[in-house]
Amino acid sequence: MLLGVAVPNAHETLAEPATISAVAQAAERLGFDSLWANDHVLIPGAPAGQGTPAYAARYGEQRRQRLYEPLITLAYLAGRTERILLGTSVYLLPLRHPLLAAKQVVSLDGLSRGRLVLGVGVGWLEGEFTTLDVPFKQRGSRTDEALRILGALCGEDRVDFDGRHYRLQGVEFLPKPVQRPRPPVWIGGRSDAALQRAARLGDAWHPSHLTCEELRRRVPELHAACEAAGRSPGAVTVTSRRRLVAPGTDPGERDRTLCGGPQEIAETLAELEDVGVTHLVVEVPGTTEAELLEHLEWFGREVVARRA
Repeated sequence: MLLGVAVPNAHETLAEPATISAVAQAAERLGFDSLWANDHVLIPGAPAGQGTPAYAARYGEQRRQRLYEPLITLAYLAGRTERILLGTSVYLLPLRHPLLAAKQVVSLDGLSRGRLVLGVGVGWLEGEFTTLDVPFKQRGSRTDEALRILGALCGEDRVDFDGRHYRLQGVEFLPKPVQRPRPPVWIGGRSDAALQRAARLGDAWHPSHLTCEELRRRVPELHAACEAAGRSPGAVTVTSRRRLVAPGTDPGERDRTLCGGPQEIAETLAELEDVGVTHLVVEVPGTTEAELLEHLEWFGREVVARRA
């Protein structure tokens, strides 16, 4: 199983160029396989009449985040690293026009020499869509069309597309990506719709924070959905994302985190691998750059190095 690190490109204090770069370079040095950037365009305020204490508790902290765009963040990191994969976990594709998104994706794939993994999500924060004038209830169908357009632009000399949301006529698109037929596409989300989308259009399913038991139950559903879509059961791999719990910190739901000492974490990783997870994105804790790097170094030394 490959291991990746989420970089702090969306954080109220840690989203600084020097910190993001330091995390990326340390992760590469420590032997991690990938770096991952999160995505929001903005965290909107409460809609009129909905500014409840519960809303403030859920979104208040996030609204103070500095939000660096993920593909630009990864382009920045492509110039500061050599071999490590660069991924989005996840990119909110329906918030962008697919032609512009494809241009940015293919540009990053080429300039990073084929290191990009495109994790895609449909989004969940309705106010974000409203602010950008994108119909929230169309986000799933827009994502499906955009993924088909991306695939066509990466492979065909001339693209015509006549969909419900997007229309292209005679589009000639260059350059083509380094990775063929296109950069790997991971479909984020725990929902049935996300699993079905992964089976139809993805290379991997990327649900976050599922327990091993939940994954064990859902993986056969993914395989069945692949077969129903005319693909082999193994055509879509399973990836995931988990939070590393700092020593002495309450882990909350232990079976959704990485917690304990090196041996306990190694056992959790082995169990995830046993249920079919091929790549895990790790969220490393820290309220300061020094603390974040300390926990990253510990994980790299005590866990990653021992798996090599």
